[in-house]
Amino acid sequence: MYSRLSLRNMRRSIRNYVLYFTTLTLVCALMYSFLSLSFSDDVRALAENISLLTNGLLLFSVVVALISAFITSYAMDFILVQRKREFATYLLMGMENGTIVRLFLGESALIGLTAFVCGTAIGTLFGSVFAKMAMGVFEVPYSYQLRFSFKSMFVSFLLFLLMYGMGLVKSITVIKRTKIIQLLYDHVRNEVHTERSLRWYALYLLFSAAIMTLGGILLSRVVSESSNMALLIVILGSVLVLLGVYAFYRRFPELLVELLGRSKNRIYRDANLFILGELRSRVNSSGRMLAVTALLLAFSLATMFLGLVMGAGYKANIRAEYPYDVTVAIDTKIADFDGVLDFIGAKSPVEDYVSYYLYRDPSIPVEILALSDYNRLRQQLGLDEQGLAGDQYLIHCEWSHRKEIKGSLALDPSITVNGKLLFSSEDLIFSEPMEQARMVGTDGRAIIVPDEVAHSLEASLSRLVVTLTDGGRAELRGELNRFIRNEWKPLVLSPPSQRVTMSITVRAWGIANSLSGFSALSFCGLYMSVIFIVLSGTVLGFEQLASLVRARRAYSIIRHLGVTDSERKGLILKELIIFFLIPAVLPCTLLLLLAIGSHKVFAAFIVQPNAIPLYAFVTLSIFTVLYGLYFAGTYVIYSRSVLGRAS
Repeated sequence: MYSRLSLRNMRRSIRNYVLYFTTLTLVCALMYSFLSLSFSDDVRALAENISLLTNGLLLFSVVVALISAFITSYAMDFILVQRKREFATYLLMGMENGTIVRLFLGESALIGLTAFVCGTAIGTLFGSVFAKMAMGVFEVPYSYQLRFSFKSMFVSFLLFLLMYGMGLVKSITVIKRTKIIQLLYDHVRNEVHTERSLRWYALYLLFSAAIMTLGGILLSRVVSESSNMALLIVILGSVLVLLGVYAFYRRFPELLVELLGRSKNRIYRDANLFILGELRSRVNSSGRMLAVTALLLAFSLATMFLGLVMGAGYKANIRAEYPYDVTVAIDTKIADFDGVLDFIGAKSPVEDYVSYYLYRDPSIPVEILALSDYNRLRQQLGLDEQGLAGDQYLIHCEWSHRKEIKGSLALDPSITVNGKLLFSSEDLIFSEPMEQARMVGTDGRAIIVPDEVAHSLEASLSRLVVTLTDGGRAELRGELNRFIRNEWKPLVLSPPSQRVTMSITVRAWGIANSLSGFSALSFCGLYMSVIFIVLSGTVLGFEQLASLVRARRAYSIIRHLGVTDSERKGLILKELIIFFLIPAVLPCTLLLLLAIGSHKVFAAFIVQPNAIPLYAFVTLSIFTVLYGLYFAGTYVIYSRSVLGRAS
């Protein structure tokens, strides 16, 4: 009997459960899909330090479960408020309190388990997509395949129990302790409104804007801060910006409604006065929740944008960091690299190589490279050959040095190398990625001179660049490192005054392990951001649906005044658009300001052109789709509940 009653109640309250069920399903789907990525054997085999990604996703899943627990509890509170009169009726009819608790617990368990099963099924689809994305980052061929992970499902279920159990415990406690009179009338809440002057609002909002501005100034200082204070400045600046967002939105909706109410010409036109009344009611009852939602959205947009940009910039710059298949740098002059070449050739076929020296002149603070060796290096990378007249030199440097070098050339374009006067110009500055901090100089720049000038100098550094037919394997780095340090005995032509330093890179190893950082930044940022947007949409949806009783009465009154159903639907649409736009405007504005500032400061350091504008657009697009879905769902449920199914 009670089971039939429970099922009938669920069918009758289906509208109240739609957003709740959707959010539970999406959270479960995201948790399962990212955990399946974390536990995937294919992903774990991508790189030695892939634990940056796998452990990061596991940690973030725990954080997501804890955050979602509060939202789940909030959603259950909403559903409980909608059903308190029903529970009071059961008590008045003689049903025991424990029976009502079991009914609610059974309904919640059924909804939760159904959402978890649906979320796991959807997460299996998502997991395949995310696995494809992860493999694509490492450029490993991977075909879409549906794989069920028992380990991922088990951990997801434990986190789901944590998330769902906290909300259930709170709701059951409320049912047990609430009196019948409270159950009957708790859904009727008086709206508290305090009159404040425009001057008070202006001072308050200026203060909150000042807090955000101070946070932004601190964050901008990080670019020039090289001490250990940088992390503290980032944390303090971020906290101030988010605190300013919360403070701003705590009163901004009230000021907006107040200003709209003072525009007499606009407010008395059509049904704007009715819309203003509805908005004032929502702001009075949901002001704090609007501020929290704006805070979540600001954090989620910034996190997604920074994760995508830092990840993409990191990936693009990795290519610049490892342009050659294999490099060996020894900071002294040796006779040759024949033994190293023989070892590499035994492991992987060698297509070409360049063995050369870097030279030094006491009067010049950077390394010097012979033009022929420089052109051989450019040939390895498919770059065009450069030429020099007998009295010219060119400069190869990182992008960050170009401005300084151009300024120096404008003052004096000449240098003297071993007694020979050479000249250069802006046209002879090149910045293609050639490992300017190791293989072409050691300070991010080097001077390239005609061969006869370079060979008149004393060689000080030995370098080897190898191009492999198959690109090489990541394991080659460890094998080569052990060979050079333990077995190879080079002939040193210029005995050093101190211990020799050396560097070995293998592009396959470097890219695979460096991309782990990119993956961790991108996937963890995307994970948290999507969850926060979903939870923000849920909160806004429930806040709007919480006014259903009053809204039905208000929209019924204007129907009797002659407002048609289509006009009432238009009013509901306008009301919801304003309600959803209010907490989204400032976070989106802050995102655009962050993108503009980042582009000005960091664009020159990211090899991929226009990466920052691109990922700002991607972030806004993802946000618009998710936020729009929750807006559409809220509109359908709200309009049908207020106007009836015919709408």
